[in-house]
Amino acid sequence: MLSNFHFHHIGYAVTSIEKTMYYYIDGGYSCSSVIFDPIQNVNICFLTKEGEPMIELLEPVDENSPINKNLEKNGVCPYHCCYSVENIEDAIARLRKMRFMVVSYPAEAVALNNHRVAFLYNKDIGLIELLEQK
Repeated sequence: MLSNFHFHHIGYAVTSIEKTMYYYIDGGYSCSSVIFDPIQNVNICFLTKEGEPMIELLEPVDENSPINKNLEKNGVCPYHCCYSVENIEDAIARLRKMRFMVVSYPAEAVALNNHRVAFLYNKDIGLIELLEQK
């Protein structure tokens, strides 16, 4: 991607956080508490393991959640990759020049300590999340 983008986590669309997290816990991951994200209308749980990438599980709360279409089409699957950036507006501008489409503009994310996030899509990459680290 771009040299100043740093991998932060991979998000998985799941039908049940409770069912999915046990597979990761069995593999040595630790699970955060479940957090409701009103922007995406999902419940979120982060899984961490020393030396391994962080994993985010996203579970729809109701039919208005944007991940429902993905789950209906693909079942439980990777949903997005998240990259931390220093300036989210600059990162969005750079990605738009690379033919990324903005899916959601910067907004504070409850699950990520109210840091701003944005989602962008490119047919050759898929959905990415930008996390502003300020």
